[in-house]
Amino acid sequence: MGIVENLCSLKFLVKIVEARNVELKASLSTLFVRFYLYAGNNRKIELNTKEICSRSNQDVMFWNQSFGLECQGKETAVDELKQENVVFELRRRKTSSFLRKWSRSELVGRGKISWKSVIESDGMEIERFVVMGEMKDRILEDFNKPLLLKIALKVQASKMVNTKIVKDVCVCRDCRECNCLDYEAFVVACALDGI
Repeated sequence: MGIVENLCSLKFLVKIVEARNVELKASLSTLFVRFYLYAGNNRKIELNTKEICSRSNQDVMFWNQSFGLECQGKETAVDELKQENVVFELRRRKTSSFLRKWSRSELVGRGKISWKSVIESDGMEIERFVVMGEMKDRILEDFNKPLLLKIALKVQASKMVNTKIVKDVCVCRDCRECNCLDYEAFVVACALDGI
C-alpha cells in the first residue's frame, strides 16, 4: 500500500542581523526585512521581520531576528536548492498613516544570495553583508554609501533512508501490507505537534 523512497530532511536558519547606511529622506517610518525562501515547484515562502522605527540620526538598525524552517523532500531537493536564491527586501512603512498596519510598504532596497554559495561554504553556513541594489525612486539621503544588510544563512541536510509513504489508508485495519498502527501514531503525533 505504501511506496518506499529515500527522503532528505532540510533545515534552514535565516538570521537578519542589521542594516547599515539607512538614512531616509522622508518622515518617520518603520523598517522591516521581507525575504523569500524557495519551497519547490516554483513556489516561494514570504517571511517578514518585526518592524522597527527609523530615526534620521540612526545609521545602523538592529533586528537580530532568526527564522527556522524544516522540510522534507526527495534527494534531488538539495540539487534544486543550489539553483535558487534567497531574495531580501528592505521595506519601509510610513508611521503617519492612521491605518499604518494595513498600509502598503515601500521597497527601499533589494539584494540576493544564492543557496549554492551557502551549501558550498564551510559548514554550509555564511554570515555576510548583502549590498542592497538601488531602487528607481531613491529614498536614502546619502548616495555614496551602499545600503547593506547583514544576514546569516545555514543549511543542514540529513538523509532519511527507506521512508514509507502511505498512499492509501487501509480500511480493514488488520492487513499485513500496510502498517495501520504506524499511520495512526503518525496522525496522533501530528495532531499533538499542532497543539
